Amino acid sequence: MNFQDAIDRMPQKGLMCLIQEVLSADETSIRCRAKDHRTVEYPLRIAGELMTASLVELGAQAAAAHASLYGIGTHHAGMLLALQNVELRDADDNLSDGLLEASAERVHFDDAAARYRFAVHYGSSEVLSGEAMLMMQAVPP
Repeated sequence: MNFQDAIDRMPQKGLMCLIQEVLSADETSIRCRAKDHRTVEYPLRIAGELMTASLVELGAQAAAAHASLYGIGTHHAGMLLALQNVELRDADDNLSDGLLEASAERVHFDDAAARYRFAVHYGSSEVLSGEAMLMMQAVPP
């Protein structure tokens, strides 16, 4: 399977699919480039602004892309069950100049749920990190 297949099988579709490209992945981790967050239609913008806290969704999607590659292995539905240890760091208020990348590292995966550590980088700075518990199940394509 190639990386684009993994993105295409994620439950997020259309504008809500925030992952543009998988840059690297192995059995335990993934690193992704986000779609251009500077566009007006970027779905995480509120009144035109992109708040750092909203980028939790990008971290969760990196985890879902990894699960698509190395866990579930098919189209899947998912739900973010819990977040913990989320840390926001100083960043440009509107994140207007740099590119976003997200990474996720699998901590646990079984038939019912997955747990990942994630981080979002803006340029060379980590702006958000945390852990996410995801529930995922296979669905027909």
